Parts: sequence; C-alpha cells; structure tokens
Amino acid sequence: MRFYKLIFHNVMRRRLRSALTAVAVAIAVGSIVSLVGIANGFRDSFMDFYQSADVDMIVVRSGSQRRLTSTLDESLANKIQALPGVKEVVPGLADIVSFAEANLYVVPISGLLPETHVFDHFKLTEGRNLLRSDQDAIVLGVDLAQTLGKQVGSVLDVVEGQKFTVVGIFESSNVFESGSILMPLADLQKLMGREGQVSGVSLTVDNPQDAKGMEQISDAIKKLESGLSVRTTREHVESLSEIQMAIAMAWITSTVAILIGTLGTLNTMFMSIQERIREIGILRALGWERKRVIAMILGESIMISFIGGVFGAVSAIILVKLLTRVPAVNGLIQGRVDWVVLAQGLTVALMVGLIGGFLPALSASRLTPAEALQN
Repeated sequence: MRFYKLIFHNVMRRRLRSALTAVAVAIAVGSIVSLVGIANGFRDSFMDFYQSADVDMIVVRSGSQRRLTSTLDESLANKIQALPGVKEVVPGLADIVSFAEANLYVVPISGLLPETHVFDHFKLTEGRNLLRSDQDAIVLGVDLAQTLGKQVGSVLDVVEGQKFTVVGIFESSNVFESGSILMPLADLQKLMGREGQVSGVSLTVDNPQDAKGMEQISDAIKKLESGLSVRTTREHVESLSEIQMAIAMAWITSTVAILIGTLGTLNTMFMSIQERIREIGILRALGWERKRVIAMILGESIMISFIGGVFGAVSAIILVKLLTRVPAVNGLIQGRVDWVVLAQGLTVALMVGLIGGFLPALSASRLTPAEALQN
C-alpha cells in the first residue's frame, strides 16, 4: 500500500471522530473566511466608493477617526479649490438613517453638490440625477429602492416627518453605494441641523501620480486652517475606526475558533495514537524510522484539517452570499470573498493540522517496538 493511501485509510477508519475534528477546523476556517472577508469587504466598499468617483485626497478634521463625526466649515472647499494643482473640490456631508419598517437600521446617506463629477460614475436606471435647483429631492441606490419598494416619483420619509421625492434610481458596482441615499448638500445640512458644515472635502488633483506634488498640496491645505487632516483615499479608509474595529473583532473571534480547532485536532490525534500503540510498535519492528512515523501521524492530522478547511471555506462563501440577501445588512457587505482571505483560511487549516498533530506524532515516534508491543 502506498504511503498516502495508508494515511487516507487511517483517517477513514475512524470516520465519526475524523468528521467531528474536521467540523471543529471547519468552524475555525469558516470564521476567518466569513468574518474577515466581510470586514475586508467593508473596507473595500469604502475604497471603491472614493476611487470610482476619482477622489484622490480627503480632508477631514484632525483626530476624527470616524467619518460621521468630522466637522468642517463648508467655506473651506472654496479655499482649497483656489490652490494650485487642485482640479476639483466637492464638499460632502455623511450620516446614517434607518427604516425600521423595512428592517433597515444602517442606511448611508450622503449630501453632495449636484452637477459635480462625483455623480458621473452612477448609472441611472430610472429618472435623472440631482440638479442644483432641486429641493427635497433624492436619488436612491437600486438595492435600497428595491428593498423599500420605491420608484421614481415615490415619496420617502428620510426621517420622520421629512418627505423627499425620488427623482432617480442608480446602480453601482459598489455595494455600499447601491444601498445608499444621495441628496443635495444643502438639504442634508438642513435635515441634520448642520447648516454650513460638512463632514469632509474630497478633491481631485491634476497629477495624482506625482507624490511630491500631492505632498505640497497637503501642506498647503494644512496651512489654510489648524486641525486639518489630509490623506490619500487609501490612507483615509484604512484610518477609519469603524473599519479598524471590524477587522480587529473579526480576527479576535477567529482566533478563539482556531484555538478550539487546534485543541480538537490535538485530542483526536492523541486518542488515535493510544488506540494504535501496538500497530505503531509493529511498524517500528518492521523497520519504520521515527521520521516515517512522524510523517504518517502529521499526514493524518493535516488531511483531516484540510478537509475541514475546504468545507469551512465553502460554507463561509455560501453564508456571506446569503447574508447579502438580509435587508438589515443589504448595501453594507459584499457578496464575494476575496481569494486572499480564502488562502488565509486554508493556510490556517494546514497550520492547525500541523500544530495539532506535531506533539502526538513526536510522542508516537518515541515508542520503541518493545514498549508498544507490551500494551
């Protein structure tokens, strides 16, 4: 019998125990793939949100790690626009609204200046884009419109008692945008009681590839007013506390699952060795070297873990896709899992198998034929 067939045979001999161990590993890998995948997707959604609008730099209040709590004077946008190297400036206000009747509790709403370049990447499916002359008008992402059952001409209470008319519905490749509301900046300022204020200023520069030029623009902006933070879109997104917390919590939860999977594998392999002491003794008597015994036990452990890892990864992909259909998170998470996260999950599965099988394999290799045959 070939060596790899022997390993497979040993794993399948105790199918129930192997299956239970594989399930423990599957939970660990599934946690990584789903939780970390969702957290990374949340970050990527924000990144795509800016990059699809050709935003090169973001200006917010220094020390404000949360996008919604940043407060700037709207007049700052005009000062930035006058700087050399700045192509276009768009001030914006961001907030969150909810529609409890539709089980939607985190719906992004953005106040932007109509007829600016940030609207260019939206593909209208119905109606039109916002105009500077609009009042009490909104456009909805296609996912949000479907969930709320709204179409062009419908009236929506953005907050209780504040009715807005839907003038357009758009679709976007970005899941964050497809589940959001867009309205004129002045309307959102009035709605939120923040007249003359914005959350941040997005700007497009003449040459985003010129690192020195970007740095000069950043320095010039900081001189306009104290307490300003100027970052590239990537730096800004990665600094957001919501994203940092989501990724950290995903890995903390996954680490607990990894420990459980490792201990399960360790326990299974030790029990397997105890039941196979005589068998191992016979193999040693037949001339098997210690390293061959170690390779057999590690091979069994890694095989069980890898099977569990594949099952966990597939289950996580299905789970994430199902979650995107839940109204409460529709428009917040992507329905795909990045291949890097899948690779991380399967790598963890292999590491769990290696760590969980190492001590049992070492213990088995130290058995002498005489000791093993006495049991």
